[in-house]
Amino acid sequence: MYEDANRILSKLFKEQMGQILPWVAVMMVSLLGLAGLGIDTGRVYIIHRQLQSATDAAALAGAQQMPDGDYSGVAKSFSSGTGNSNNSSAFTPKTAVVTPLCVKFLKDQGLPCTGPAAANAIQIQQTASVPMFFASVLGFRTLDISATSTAAMRGSKPLPYNVAVILDTTPSMDKSDTNCGSGATQLSCAVGGVRQLLLNLAPTVDNVSLFTFPNVTTTTVNQDYDCSTTNPTAGPYTFPSTTSGSLTNMTYKTGSTTVTETYQISGFLSDYRTDNQATSLTTTSNLVKAVGGKSGCTGIQSSHENTYYAGAIYAAQSALTAEAQVKAGTQNVIILLSDGNATAKEQYPSGSGTFYCNDSRSYLSKGTFCPGTNDMVVGTQSGTVATSSGSYPSWVGECSQAIDAATYAKGKGTKVYAISYGSPATSSSSNCGSDQTNSVTHPYISPCDTMKAIASSTSTFYSDYYLPGSDTGCQGSGPNNTITSLNSIFKTIAYDLTAVRLIPNGSATTTP
Repeated sequence: MYEDANRILSKLFKEQMGQILPWVAVMMVSLLGLAGLGIDTGRVYIIHRQLQSATDAAALAGAQQMPDGDYSGVAKSFSSGTGNSNNSSAFTPKTAVVTPLCVKFLKDQGLPCTGPAAANAIQIQQTASVPMFFASVLGFRTLDISATSTAAMRGSKPLPYNVAVILDTTPSMDKSDTNCGSGATQLSCAVGGVRQLLLNLAPTVDNVSLFTFPNVTTTTVNQDYDCSTTNPTAGPYTFPSTTSGSLTNMTYKTGSTTVTETYQISGFLSDYRTDNQATSLTTTSNLVKAVGGKSGCTGIQSSHENTYYAGAIYAAQSALTAEAQVKAGTQNVIILLSDGNATAKEQYPSGSGTFYCNDSRSYLSKGTFCPGTNDMVVGTQSGTVATSSGSYPSWVGECSQAIDAATYAKGKGTKVYAISYGSPATSSSSNCGSDQTNSVTHPYISPCDTMKAIASSTSTFYSDYYLPGSDTGCQGSGPNNTITSLNSIFKTIAYDLTAVRLIPNGSATTTP
């Protein structure tokens, strides 16, 4: 019996069946833990990508509003914050920090740091809390994640624009500007700037039309681009409709002859370069020839009429409205270059006394015409004629009428750039003089302030005040004050007509 008990105990101690079960249990817990951590890690990775995408979207949206819009508010509206466009139930948003940046390499490429923040880029940093599932067993209930994105306010692919360039071709443009070349006139410098614009726009999407003031006859307008030695015939200013949806050339009578005039030199053209990568202008383009881009072609020349440009702005806006309807998805732009000093006169109001006649630098009695030129159609010359009312069209309050025309264009969604070229910074009898006695709108305004009011914002106002003997008081605001060369101004405008883009985080920057 003792031996039987021994055999039984020996058998029990030698039997190993079932001893692996505790190890299996331990390993199963470990494997399940690792699998859980893997699942949590995968979730965190996916959620981080969501947070990064939302941060990218916020940066691009904010950059699009720069330099003058509420870029911070717009950026946050596209962030992951509660109630915002990219909010997600997968995580809990914590912070969204918006920082404007002035990026050096963007400045070197021609994108200035401008606007109230003196910036050309924006950086968004977001943090969020992700709930853990399996890791919570180990005490890790949440995990904080972050994402950073930086976007330049311009510089990516070109956007489709209809661009109306309005150039001052009045006698003041014959003055010299040695700042842009020996013996150069202001007009030659201006058309050189337009050529720089054409070299930097995208002919695949950007259509450009050239306007000048004063207006010229439709029968001779081709002489601005046919490379002949004859100049178009400039006549008295006519007055396009303030609300027309298409360009309408205006007629007036001189004696028994009816004459038709236009402010538009060339239609909207995209043939100024062969493609977006071309580094030279196409010399067969009428637009290029008009701005002196073909050797031996003089292009547009100055005329004898004095300055009045409200009508040219209305004409350009009407043409832009029609062009945008034909080319769906395009945006409209006006680029106006002038000293802004509207001084055109046709006939003084009746009454006694003598008054200054701007075009001839002489005095004459009220109720008579200024000698030498007829700057505006009056009386029975046309269906729409100038009056003394102070409202368009009028020889009173001429600068304020230009502001009203630009305000109308901006109300139609047109982005307006104003390039002040030697504009006087003070108002006087010879600087926006007709506004001195005009109490209708904007009285006592200077040519400089007129050009500033015409621009859509401070960031679309530029000033070249480096003229011999020029009034240096008319300067751009903030960073735009450093961009004074016409070539640089036009190049900067072309750069501004591109889309926003993401740039690497940590680019060499200076924070405003």
